Amino acid sequence: MPSSKLELDLVPIPPGTAQTGTPTTQVEELAERFGLHPSWFDGELPCGRVELPAYDIGRTPVTNEQWAIFVVDGGGRAPDWWQGPTPPEDCADHPVTHVNLDDAQTFAAWAGLRLPSAAEWERAARADELRVFPWGDEMEPSHAHYNADGTAQVGSLPAGASPFGVLDLSGNVAEWTADRPDPATAVVKGGSWVTTVPANLRVAAVGQSGWALNRTDYIGFRVARSR
Repeated sequence: MPSSKLELDLVPIPPGTAQTGTPTTQVEELAERFGLHPSWFDGELPCGRVELPAYDIGRTPVTNEQWAIFVVDGGGRAPDWWQGPTPPEDCADHPVTHVNLDDAQTFAAWAGLRLPSAAEWERAARADELRVFPWGDEMEPSHAHYNADGTAQVGSLPAGASPFGVLDLSGNVAEWTADRPDPATAVVKGGSWVTTVPANLRVAAVGQSGWALNRTDYIGFRVARSR
């Protein structure tokens, strides 16, 4: 059981249809808008619809401070860059990174939660619309933390919220999901602080999928809960 000090803000998501991927009819327009070849969007086709029951999802990614509680409780390892069992004070409220898929799943299970599926992640970002970004269809550079020198405090860009009020879905850190294309990989969503191409900040983007064992400085995670 997690320490009573652990506080995770979960947003209720009502039952509904997850609009996943990108419609074929939008590919040419998106390619022209972002200056990309249409093949860039192949991994997002075909567009899908997934019926989902109600669930809860983290308002923000899990932070270093929350991960430190997990470490003290004996459940996880401190990322090497911390240089000790606690993170640097100025990064406590930044998303935890250098955690692989197993690390993220172990934290979630310890907290009595789980990782969201990719469809749940997309529904939390889009609600009932096929919007391009969590905040709407147009790229707004001030709404996402990307092309930066490192992570940012979670929730520091409220203008980038989804219709449900979920934050940091575009930029800051890319996020592990429970989807496993094969035993060696997992789907990662959301773009990150290292993203330079705004097209990778779109809700549908799946270009940043990774080896499940990788621990990097740009992948974190958020938690979810079935209802």
